[in-house]
Order: sequence, then C-alpha cells, then structure tokens
Amino acid sequence: MYKFNLGVDYSSATQDLQSLASAVPQQDGRLESIYSTNRNTLVENYLTYTWNRADHGFTALVGHSYQKFFIQGRDWSINKFPISPIEPIYNPGLGQDLTLANNKPTGFALENELQSFFGRVNYQYKDKYLATATVRADGSSKFGANNKYGTFPSFSLGWRLSEEAFLKNGPFTDLKLRAGYGRTGNQEIPSKITQALFTSQVGATTSYPLDNTTAYPAGTSYTRLANPGIQWEVSNQTNVGVDFALFKGALSGSVDYFNKISNNILLEVIPADPVQPASTFWTNVPNMSITNKGLELALNYRYASLSGFRFDIGGNMTFINNIVENSPYSVIPSGSASGSGLSTATINGYINGQPIGTFFLKEFTGFDEKGISTFRDVDGDGIITDNDRIAAGSALPTKQFNINSNVSWKGFDLALNFNGVSGNKIYDNTANANFYKLRLSKGINTTAEAIQYSQESINNSAPVSTRYLKDGAFFRLNNASLGYSLNPKTIGIKRGISGIRLSATGQNLFVITKYDGYDPEVNIDRTVNGISSYGIDYLSYPKARTFVLGLNLTF
Repeated sequence: MYKFNLGVDYSSATQDLQSLASAVPQQDGRLESIYSTNRNTLVENYLTYTWNRADHGFTALVGHSYQKFFIQGRDWSINKFPISPIEPIYNPGLGQDLTLANNKPTGFALENELQSFFGRVNYQYKDKYLATATVRADGSSKFGANNKYGTFPSFSLGWRLSEEAFLKNGPFTDLKLRAGYGRTGNQEIPSKITQALFTSQVGATTSYPLDNTTAYPAGTSYTRLANPGIQWEVSNQTNVGVDFALFKGALSGSVDYFNKISNNILLEVIPADPVQPASTFWTNVPNMSITNKGLELALNYRYASLSGFRFDIGGNMTFINNIVENSPYSVIPSGSASGSGLSTATINGYINGQPIGTFFLKEFTGFDEKGISTFRDVDGDGIITDNDRIAAGSALPTKQFNINSNVSWKGFDLALNFNGVSGNKIYDNTANANFYKLRLSKGINTTAEAIQYSQESINNSAPVSTRYLKDGAFFRLNNASLGYSLNPKTIGIKRGISGIRLSATGQNLFVITKYDGYDPEVNIDRTVNGISSYGIDYLSYPKARTFVLGLNLTF
C-alpha cells in the first residue's frame, strides 16, 4: 500500500506602529512597519507491505519525509511626521526623517530543511511473541557539510505471558513483558551557526578594539568562524516494563523503568583560545552527558454493577532522577533575572552532579544588625561573591502524578481529573524585583511579602538569592464535569430529538500549594546564550478558572 501526504502551513502578518505628532506634549510623529512570513512545507511518502500466515504476522514499512521551513521578517520606519489630520499609516511620504542613524531598515530570513529515510518491521507469532525494529537516517541543514545526517535505530520485544499454557489458568487476564532500546537526535540549535559570519561597520567607530579615543574606519570584520564539524546531539534510551490485568480486566496497570542518556551535548561555550573572532561558539561538548532515569507506575480499577452503576479510577506516578555529568565547566549559567539591579544576574546553572534546571544562588541567612541581607560565606574568605553560590535545588520535579475518575448512574455522570508534582523549586523573580522593604518605602508595592521581615532596613537591596526560592509542589483539580443524559420521551418529546444532555464543567477549580505566586505551573523563558532556563516566575499571568454550562441535542 502506498500513501502520500502533502501539507503546507503558511502565515503572514503586518504590524504598523505609529505615534501621532502633537504640540503639548511636544512629540514628533513616527511610523514603523513590520512584516513577517512563516511557511512550513511537509512531503511524506510511505510504502507498506503486510503478510499474515496462520500463526505469523509480518508488516514492513519504508518511507521518506521532507520538511522545509522558511521564516522572513522586515522592518522599516520614518520619523518626524508633522501635526496633521492625516495619520502616518495613510501617507508615509509626510515623514521628514529617513536617516540611517534613526531609520535603518532591518530584516532577516531563515531557511531550514529536514529530510528522513526510515523503515520499520513488525513481527508477531501467535500474538505471544512480538518484535519491532526501526531505523531512521535524519538529515538537517542546520549542521555542517560533514555531519548533516545521523542514523537512529530502535527495537523492542514483547512476550505475552498470559497466552502461555502454564499461565492460562492463572490469576492474570493479561500479562506482558516488554523491553526496548532507541536512539534519537536533537538538532535544536540556531540556524546558520556552522557558517562563517562577517559584520560590517558602515561608519567610523571609537569603541573598537581597545579604547574609546581612537577612531577606526568603516569596514568588515570576521565575527564567527565556519564550523562544519557540529553534529547531532544523541540520546540513547532503554526501557523495561510489564503490563498486567487481573479479575477479568477490572484491575489493570503497568510498571516501567526508563534510562535516557544524552551525549554530544550542543552548547554555546567560551573558547579556550582567547584569540578568536567571537567570544563564544557552538559545539558538541565531548564526554558531557545528561541522564534522565526513573520509574513509572500506572494503575486503573473499573467496576460495573447490574443496576447500571459504573465507576472507574486510575492514575499514574513517575519518579525521576536527572543528573549532569562530565561537564568540563564548573557551571554553565542560565536563567537571566529581571528587575532593577538584576539585569546581569543569572538564576539557573548546569553543574556536575546536579540536575538540569538547578538553581545556583547565594544562600540567604537573614539580616545583620543594620537590617541588611546576609549570605553564607561558602569559601570562607570573608567576602560574599559569586564563588559563594550553591546548588539550591532544581526546577525539575522528582515526582509527577495524575489521577482520573469517572462515575455514572441512571443518566448521571461525573468525571474528575487531577495532576501534581513535588520535589521541585520555583524562583519568584516577581517578588525579587518588587516585594521587599526598599520598594515598599518608595510607595511602589504594598504586599505581605514586602513587610515579612520587620528587621529589614529600607536601605536593603535584594540581589538574587535563596530568599526568593520557593517550594513548587502542587496538587490541582484540572477538570470536573457533571452531566445528565435525558430521554426526550420522558418529557413528552416524541419526534425530532433523539437525545438530550445537560452538563456543567469547571476547569482549574482548585490548587493546593505552598507557592504564594499566582500559579506554581510556570516557566518563563529566561534563556541565556541558548541555554534553557527552568522554573522562573516573572510577572506571569494567572491561569484562568473557567465554568461552562452545556446543552447537547441529538437529532
């Protein structure tokens, strides 16, 4: 069987930003126009062959996939529009300032391609012995000419023990052992970084290279060397699991152990040789690895009575252990802080022996006799510096859990869904930037957190520290839905309508947490030099609590 898929996703946007000229206050008019285009094209081809004979079943698939991304943006502006009843967007020609210094047009264009060749084979014997093998050859234009393609195999085996003669009369309705191994690739790096980069200076400058007094003429400089050696980041994952069902399927569940190790880590790093055209460069860090391993448990129970009462409850829980190993760097910083006096500070760090998303902070110990913050002197040199930072916990939870339940009886039905995490921290950058005595003394914010410490001085600053690191565990009722299905004949409707259902649904009904921000499910992107940040809350918008009433009619 042959299958062909073609998909095109295209979007474009135009944005006009204008300021009208006025005499009081004195203001020149301005117009800025921004254009953006995003196009994603996907072509897929599949060829499938199926063969079944007696106790044997065999399926083979080969395919090809090609995807192309094109993103473009342009920006231009005009200044000094006169006071006029005609708005700038309707006549850009009225603008009187079109100098390069104030109105230089800008733009960019990115084009990336992905191509994959893949094959898969499935085999089963008597529905007892199951095997799957897959291999992919993935290519990305983000990598250099030397390493565009990577090969990623995987395989899995399954044994349905419940079909064996020695367990036919046992307690299990279903019992299956399974194991698998797979390799995947990561190509999430900026576009064009394998290519050389030149930067042009169109006018004389006084800031390059060593002082601010000597003028240098316009010209073009080498700011990034070509690096065709960058290759795919690779993750190898092994998993072993068992699926089971007891009491004619009323009680079912699974247990899974997984171990994922990522290496050839893609990072933007500082070069060892200081004589470089750029201060940083992207590379695969040798020997460094990130391991993610854990155990996942799932259990579900179903009950149905002869009277029509039905009940089922299920859930899963995952225990996760994440660790960074063999990094050649003492710390790789990430998580830029926001707020007055915090613009150069970082919050997260990748550290050997710690999970990704670790908070790397000074340890807040209270206040001195003058009401000024004190911190632990880790290295004992009598001075508080960045060398006194500690690994203070991670934004990654060590436990994740979900619970769902459904009850129905005589037309009524109720569905509940809960989720939660524990073992994680959140950095409250909002409080760090706003909720402390110095800000309160200026009449900016009045909050309980701002006056938490009576001994704090109004002259005390609030640098990044464990003072604003908080427990991120929570338990939330995500969704609750109550419904009633009614037979139209019971209310005298005999024609036209065959079914009536009334429902009431609530979303985000409650959350139990010690975190005093708006919402513990938060992760504002504060990436530094391409290094992802985790668990930072800064001016995040609270999740809505929603109530929906519904009436469904079936004709």
